[in-house]
Amino acid sequence: MKKLAVAVFCVLFATSVFAQFKSTNSTLGAVVGFGGSGLNGTGAIPIGAEYMFYSLNDNVNLGIYAGFASSSEELNFGFSKGTWTYTNILVGVSGAYHFSLGEKFDPFVGLSLGYNVASASWEWDGAALGAEPSASAGGIFYSGYAGFNYWMSDSWGFQVRAGLLPYVGVGAIFNM
Repeated sequence: MKKLAVAVFCVLFATSVFAQFKSTNSTLGAVVGFGGSGLNGTGAIPIGAEYMFYSLNDNVNLGIYAGFASSSEELNFGFSKGTWTYTNILVGVSGAYHFSLGEKFDPFVGLSLGYNVASASWEWDGAALGAEPSASAGGIFYSGYAGFNYWMSDSWGFQVRAGLLPYVGVGAIFNM
């Protein structure tokens, strides 16, 4: 076990020696986490993806963002029960300011603006006791977010972020 730990450390160290963020690179990232589409009940793990393809200057990148979250909540009325299902799909533009260029640790803050397609629906379990309502909504959303990238090599790294769907997420980022 000790040999495996030493080998993993050596590989990670070797791949991270030359790692860095370059503002002229396009990046593609994906995160999974928790939070979004109602915090009640159970649901799929929220996911988000971002493609940053335009550099405004050495510190600011612009791109597009998409996120998805779904959850359900079972309610019991004694003699019957049903389930509410909530879904959110976000699509928008995103911009991030990177604080320390040329290092493995790359903290950032950003803003997103886009459109949220949200829906909610009710379904009775067993015998239907009435209507099964559903609603959909859409609207413009805006959000601030913060996080960091930790570059393992010139081509990929880890990302941790908070403030956008998913509310807290961990994932991978790749230089394109």
